[in-house]
Amino acid sequence: MTTSTYRPRSVAITGGVGNLGTKLIDHLMQHTNVPRIIALDIVAPSPERTAQIDALQRAVSTHRHPADVSFVTCDLADWHDPRWRDAIASVEAVVHFAAQNPYPEATWAEVGTSLDMTLHVANAAADSPAVDRFVFATSNHVMGRYKDAPLADQTSPGELRPTSEPGVGTVWHTGEQWMDSTPYATAKFAGERLCRSLAERSQGQTSFVAIRIGWCQPGPNRPDTLSASGSPTLKLGALPPGLDPADFDRADRWFREMWLSNRDFVQIFEKAICTGSEDWPSPFLLVNGMSANTGMKWSLDEAKNYLGYQAQDDVYQEKNDE
Repeated sequence: MTTSTYRPRSVAITGGVGNLGTKLIDHLMQHTNVPRIIALDIVAPSPERTAQIDALQRAVSTHRHPADVSFVTCDLADWHDPRWRDAIASVEAVVHFAAQNPYPEATWAEVGTSLDMTLHVANAAADSPAVDRFVFATSNHVMGRYKDAPLADQTSPGELRPTSEPGVGTVWHTGEQWMDSTPYATAKFAGERLCRSLAERSQGQTSFVAIRIGWCQPGPNRPDTLSASGSPTLKLGALPPGLDPADFDRADRWFREMWLSNRDFVQIFEKAICTGSEDWPSPFLLVNGMSANTGMKWSLDEAKNYLGYQAQDDVYQEKNDE
């Protein structure tokens, strides 16, 4: 399928000082003609980060006009905070990464605040006459029950689609403790439904893309640092007594095969920001966001067909160029 018109948009990025926000901002500055970027976060950027942005702008200015990049410190959980509301009203696209705790071990209290942020930002974007694209970073954990039987046994490689029945929350053992991402996954699933509803309400004035991100680790994000811990904040322990080795191996494969490399991450989000929605089946688009990992359950067909996403990397390749 041929994707529709591709055009740059001025963009606000929530969680703009975090892992994913930083990677996307740097990519948009260096590799696109996005004219203006506003990074929204509850914390201010470090002096080192500000200097890095300045250096990138100088480097880009040698061959084209660099993006205007600004940082806005604000509280997305406060509906009345004019700092983020004014920023969103001034751009054409919003990418929403921000969360109280961006990792799957988030508590119910933390995901409550995260969901408040999503409700606020998505509604403000839909209400703004300027915003015509909203991109929501949802999560693989919405489909986490497919790691185990019976859903795992019913799904062959490439068959786990955005249209598959949700399986909210992943349960796994890190080698040190049992984990259950149901709170985190529930907030992401609710965010998807919110985006669907707002897209329908807008009748296409604002189109929404929700990307079920795999595992994009902080920093270099290499395959050899993935593990059955399921999160960069958790320690991987030894196989505990009483745990079936097959369960441990299944969790390890599950998390590895949802890897999203840095260059595939920035590609799919750039496409989600800049690709037109004229050929989509509706103003709301839900896609999986993983690299092209051999044997994985996830289907990338929707991302390929409607966004033009072409994953470059594979967790099982000996070398993945970043």
